[in-house]
Amino acid sequence: MAKLDSYRPTLTIRVLWLADPVPDPADPSKTLPGPLDRLAESLYSVFNRTTENPLDRGMGIPVFFHSKRPPERSLLKQSRHTILVALVDDRMVIDSTWNKGLTVLGKAVSKAGGRHRLYPVSLSPNAFNIGPTVAVTNFIRLHKLPTAEHAARLSSTLTHELCRLLLAGERSEPGAVPAHTRLSPAPVMLFLSHAKADGEELAEALRDHIETTSAVQSFFDTNDIAPGFDFRKELEGNIERSVLVVLQTDRYASRTWCRREVLWAKRKGCPLVVVNAVQDREERGFPYLGNAPSLRVDGTDLGWCARVVGLALREMLRHSWFRANLADLERVGLVPPGMEPSPNPPEILTLLARQGKAPVACLVYPDPPLGAEERVLLSQAAPGMTFTTPISSAGQNPQGGEALPLKELQVGLSISNSPDLADMGLGPSHLQDAMLELARYLLVQGARLAYGGDLRPGGFTEQLLELVWAYDSQKREDELIVSPALRADLASQRLANYVAWPIHLNYSKAILAQHHLQGVFKFIDPPEDLKLSEAQQAEKVPPDTPEHRYWWFRSLTAMREQMANDIDARVVLGGQIRGYAGGIPGLVEEVLLALRRSQPVFLLGGMGGCTRVIIDAIEGRRPRELTVEYQREIVGYSEFLDYSRQRPDAVGIDYEAMVDELRQAGVAGLNNGLSDAENRELFETPHVPVMVCLVLKGLGVC
Repeated sequence: MAKLDSYRPTLTIRVLWLADPVPDPADPSKTLPGPLDRLAESLYSVFNRTTENPLDRGMGIPVFFHSKRPPERSLLKQSRHTILVALVDDRMVIDSTWNKGLTVLGKAVSKAGGRHRLYPVSLSPNAFNIGPTVAVTNFIRLHKLPTAEHAARLSSTLTHELCRLLLAGERSEPGAVPAHTRLSPAPVMLFLSHAKADGEELAEALRDHIETTSAVQSFFDTNDIAPGFDFRKELEGNIERSVLVVLQTDRYASRTWCRREVLWAKRKGCPLVVVNAVQDREERGFPYLGNAPSLRVDGTDLGWCARVVGLALREMLRHSWFRANLADLERVGLVPPGMEPSPNPPEILTLLARQGKAPVACLVYPDPPLGAEERVLLSQAAPGMTFTTPISSAGQNPQGGEALPLKELQVGLSISNSPDLADMGLGPSHLQDAMLELARYLLVQGARLAYGGDLRPGGFTEQLLELVWAYDSQKREDELIVSPALRADLASQRLANYVAWPIHLNYSKAILAQHHLQGVFKFIDPPEDLKLSEAQQAEKVPPDTPEHRYWWFRSLTAMREQMANDIDARVVLGGQIRGYAGGIPGLVEEVLLALRRSQPVFLLGGMGGCTRVIIDAIEGRRPRELTVEYQREIVGYSEFLDYSRQRPDAVGIDYEAMVDELRQAGVAGLNNGLSDAENRELFETPHVPVMVCLVLKGLGVC
């Protein structure tokens, strides 16, 4: 059994700032994210993943937000290395609560023997007037830079510092920074691989930028090798401890030593980035420059050197984080032991580099999984080997075989916004990330998904459609060349999106036509006993009167009942307690419908919301949110409730009975294949990998 109570991520970033929302010009009663909110969000995009692109590999490092109050120092115990990034402006300097909180955190970090870090960030010349415990720390100085440059400089500096922290641990005791460390750890080295014929000028410009603007080191050419040492061994050794930065010019691929440097790096699994600086053409492109991050340099971008350094540091951090995090996941049993790690997504050269080594049945590479087309090619090259990722390996047999343990299982996703995110150090990005990761790995293991969503541009339904196509696990000989009809067929087999009346009436004909081919949408009619005429059913009806709200209530229930009849299991996360359109919180109704059908239910409470309230009831408490008195505080709810009780077709809304039903079900009634201890971990954990692994494990048992 997984030792989940001992799970601690290798690295956690916690961004601290005093919230700075600004009024929404379109609606003064609402607020928009302020500059510091956006700066914190940029760190999430860099170190975790860019949620705008659901297929983005991302870094996957946990990032938490603290903008209401300083976090408790006990949070330092939740990861092996906690990185506190304090965005210090004038408001924080004069705020006594933040001064006191940062002082407590600073002292705790100092006593931790170098395991944790506090990085104060100066956003004002007065930032250095914060409490003395923080002020003695060297700041990341942004206050002299234009605001537009803050995000890039902050992320680049932090990336280098995180690399140094993790590499220091690798070079001593794996995964840990020596307790006696007091001096700054060694900087990262970039090996500048270039053709002297036409790349030396670029390499010199990059070297000069590194030497004058950053703490990074560079290896430029043979002048960096001490006299009397073996030329080849020195090159190989320096590549092995560096990020190989390939300056791909017109002549690069024609140079023997350049090609050798690339092959050395690939065989050793070293970080590698490509700077595409081809001006005219290459007679023959070097085929092994793929499967690595790259960027284009055309001579007009004055900031290209900074972008290259940032990309190289990011790749080094990704490698170090992958190795350390995989060791942690193995230690607590979240992934099986005995798999060979590959810091890069595997390619044919990865398999060739293993010749002469002991055979392995399973090779694990960073999340997320490769698309089906790449997995097919790798399986053809190594039919006896399994290629997987840490999360999708949960429950797999490391002795090989790419089984689909959840094939044909239809899993309902009950996921929506939570009002508790900010209080829990989270934001909308965390919820979206959890949604996408759950969907991604359910699809990878063969499950079909059911979701009650809509067609908002960029919404979860659109992202699900992209995930369905990218991670379809069925192997087809013709999947590299497919027609739109086949793509639509795949989507309809793997995803069902349920839409209640009258929500679909808000969709334009253009939107409906755009998604018509997918065949994934199930439009559910209103209940017949409402006796709505055809004219009424064709009318857009907002829930703005007690009668209209009753129609919505009954129609949403009909949609949820149909969905419950079709699915095999239910995953629940977040959820509104107020602000919903129906008669009761939607997630409560969906959980009750699943329990009555003895379907497995997974309650992911680490992001609060309605799920947290349901857990309270499951564990025998009587949450105030599930009372008539609380619900009547919602504007218009009393009128709706009184109206619904007067109707001859009234459907009762009895909160006390709902709570009793949840309490009587208890943890055992979730019927989800997890032990009591595992369920309680699922109730609490804010870590998406733990959520995903436990859901996959439970579904594999059910």
